[in-house]
Amino acid sequence: SGAGRTTMPPIMQSGKVDIFAFIGGSKAADALMKTHPEPHRLKACLALDAKNLAIVMPDCNLDNAVAECVTGSLSYNGQRCTALKLMFVHESIAAQFTEKYCAAVDKMKMGLPWESGVKLTPLPEPSKPGYLRELIEDAEAKGAKVINGLGKQENGAFVRPSVLYPVSKEMRVWHEEQFGPLCPIAPFSSLDDIYAYLDETTFGQQASVFATD
Repeated sequence: SGAGRTTMPPIMQSGKVDIFAFIGGSKAADALMKTHPEPHRLKACLALDAKNLAIVMPDCNLDNAVAECVTGSLSYNGQRCTALKLMFVHESIAAQFTEKYCAAVDKMKMGLPWESGVKLTPLPEPSKPGYLRELIEDAEAKGAKVINGLGKQENGAFVRPSVLYPVSKEMRVWHEEQFGPLCPIAPFSSLDDIYAYLDETTFGQQASVFATD
């Protein structure tokens, strides 16, 4: 027994593992698979990094899209493999969407998991708040702003969500999985913008599309 970083390498090095099922980061999975003496015969079932998209079309039910994007991006502090990590919102409704989204995000109650009505809880990794600050600072230096009133607020492991808008491909948050309460929103004009993102990304994808047609 013990931490995975300690226990897993010797288990893999033993060569007795036939099937490697792993949920986590691609770097960790790659490093562990390389420790196996016969990686060519190792069967792998992997759920690794993801940059799951929300695609909000101009004909969507706006209130429903906002509510689902809040849940999708911030349930469990956004620390789910299936969480929404980047929201593409059509430019014709971006102002309305961001206004409603920010208002809903700032209403979320922060506290401990067992307290009534709490939606945001302490982050488990000591390094996560600093990493999120780095992503915010990088995005701000390249033209984005934190647009919600309670953004960029933290107290130790308690980190309130920050909504970044507009994000673009020059920013780290466009390419990196933030895995935490950081909510990047990008406007788009046509589906070709989405296809271009998918062509360039190195991540596996899930997507939530909000539209009536």
